[in-house]
Amino acid sequence: MRYLVASGLPSADLPRGCRVAADGEFVSLEQPWDFGAPVIAQVDDGADLGALKAKPGVTAFTVEGQLPPGEGKAFAIGAHKMRDAEAFKPYIARVPAVIAPYGCRYIARGGAVTPICGAFTPDRLVLMEFPGADDIAAFYFSAAYTPLLRIRLTATEPRFVLVMREGPVPENARRAVADGLARGHASL
Repeated sequence: MRYLVASGLPSADLPRGCRVAADGEFVSLEQPWDFGAPVIAQVDDGADLGALKAKPGVTAFTVEGQLPPGEGKAFAIGAHKMRDAEAFKPYIARVPAVIAPYGCRYIARGGAVTPICGAFTPDRLVLMEFPGADDIAAFYFSAAYTPLLRIRLTATEPRFVLVMREGPVPENARRAVADGLARGHASL
């Protein structure tokens, strides 16, 4: 099972053999995700992903999946360029226990990333499914996550994006993200 993350492409323009998991509104919590709105799709064997190369302005890559999408209403994309893989190991070991209380399901975690096209391909990609956008914001800005976030921000060139399965980001989650970002991770 593979997942495609494509930006700058309406989900209706995905190649045959791609099933949309999430294509709603998105919010970046770290470095700008300036490649266009992300779409997360499951990829069937035989899907013609090479067709994406002919579409201007598209950034796309795949990653090996672990689980099919469930019933969650919000997804998070953690897409990182590694600065220090050794320093990142404590983060990898400790984050599952911190994120579990927020209903996270890893649908892809750290598998090989295959570039398809575009300006950005992460070294490491994690796709997480949550019950809702509030759960992502609560996890990301939690006191328990702060020391791990410090590791991730130091060991990687980080990108963390909240993507709704469909539709807009709920106002309460949008406010929680804006308030958390305005505080600027002061405890880091």
